[in-house]
Amino acid sequence: MAIAGLREWYFQLFNTRTRGYLNDSTGVCNVLTDGSPVEVAIFSDQAGTAAANPLAFTNGVIRFWTADTSTSLDLSILTANSHAIFAESVVESMHRIDINPDLMCQKLVIPYSVVGLSELVFDTGFPINANMLIKDIEVDVFTAMTGGVLLVGTSTATTGFCNGVVASTTGFPITLLEESLVSTSSVFGTLLAIATGMNVRKKHMRANATSGAKVVLGNTTSSSTAGNGYVYLLFDRMPSRG
Repeated sequence: MAIAGLREWYFQLFNTRTRGYLNDSTGVCNVLTDGSPVEVAIFSDQAGTAAANPLAFTNGVIRFWTADTSTSLDLSILTANSHAIFAESVVESMHRIDINPDLMCQKLVIPYSVVGLSELVFDTGFPINANMLIKDIEVDVFTAMTGGVLLVGTSTATTGFCNGVVASTTGFPITLLEESLVSTSSVFGTLLAIATGMNVRKKHMRANATSGAKVVLGNTTSSSTAGNGYVYLLFDRMPSRG
């Protein structure tokens, strides 16, 4: 039975070259507050059944319900073929998401929100697909965490992308922007930098479908306050791999 106070959202993925719809049932979509990395509570039906966020596509369709107080949303999307889309300020009347199949350079937007305690490393809900050649990472602190220190990696290398990122001021942490020696004490993890080298960067592809196939994130400081922001994972799509 339907309950009052819910708003339906429905989006279909479309291929901009063929003009046809995309049949994708393994891609994911993270539903966020408009202009904020905070996730929105979503439901899988009009009866108000709670749904996971991020949620998976069904035949290239993103369909969910929210409280009717949500009139616009941000969507962070990663398709099965590794197209990353960040759709800002979408409204319920916008029923299509266009995907350019010829675009190789991608930037995946991964929101984070931590309560402020030293949390276990958690799965962000975004996979690392076989055709993703990951080449860089950026962290954008939206709400500062007093004492907060972040790590980002994979399910088998939890600090593989970055480690020790100070999230106590808003914006991009300077340690990720300045040129410095790449070492075991730097913020770049060993999946993106050779730990014993000097300014030596490298790129990363997952080993297989089960080893390091998820993006994970954590806060390493037990005394920090709550905070949130975005992680940007920069990668190239490799046509030969997917």
